[in-house]
Amino acid sequence: MDYTNPNLDLSQLNAEFSRGGRLLIRDFFRPDVADALARAVEVIDWSLCYRDTQGDRRLTGDQLRGLDAGERAYLIDGIVDVARHEFQFSFFTESLADALQRGDTGLLARFIRWMADEAFLSVMRRITGIQEINRVYAQATMYAPGSFLLAHDDHVDVENRRLAYVINLTRQWRPDWGGLLHFSERDGTVRDSFFPHFNSLSLFAVPQTHFVSYVPPFAQAQRQAITGWLIAA
Repeated sequence: MDYTNPNLDLSQLNAEFSRGGRLLIRDFFRPDVADALARAVEVIDWSLCYRDTQGDRRLTGDQLRGLDAGERAYLIDGIVDVARHEFQFSFFTESLADALQRGDTGLLARFIRWMADEAFLSVMRRITGIQEINRVYAQATMYAPGSFLLAHDDHVDVENRRLAYVINLTRQWRPDWGGLLHFSERDGTVRDSFFPHFNSLSLFAVPQTHFVSYVPPFAQAQRQAITGWLIAA
């Protein structure tokens, strides 16, 4: 089954991507597919991912619910302290790769299997011109008040990431609620900003410096998405 919008002009999208190595595609999936994905991520029992002085950390939903007010404040203070001095992130996640390994058969697991097949990968190759991509990594993500992702370029030595993507599944959002994907230069100039329009695909070549802006306490929704990388194995 083809989940993508049949009206996409892949040749035009390829021309746009070739000019800057990044692209925001509106209405990427069929409306019924986007609606189903949005409903699926809304019921995830999210884990919090962040870094401390020892490296990457993850707290499950049960662990988060078990924290008292003092423990939550201590956790937030630690996250902010690391962000003052080095790369940091704080957002909620669910590894869809782990779901596949567990043998899950729900909608999200079926969708990731589809993404790992030629139906999706061939479209990505046509849009980007990067023919060697043959593997996908995916996670569901949720940015709530207090969430952010500091500037980085997605390059890692142990994995040949060629493209990063964000499938935006938030029905209502405002730019002053943060959560925007920004692309910046060495001098700090922001060259592009991608708004998380519902049923849009943000796609960009790796490496590129980017960050997700801080979601303030007054935000009235959560920015939900499926995100990850397309890899040349």
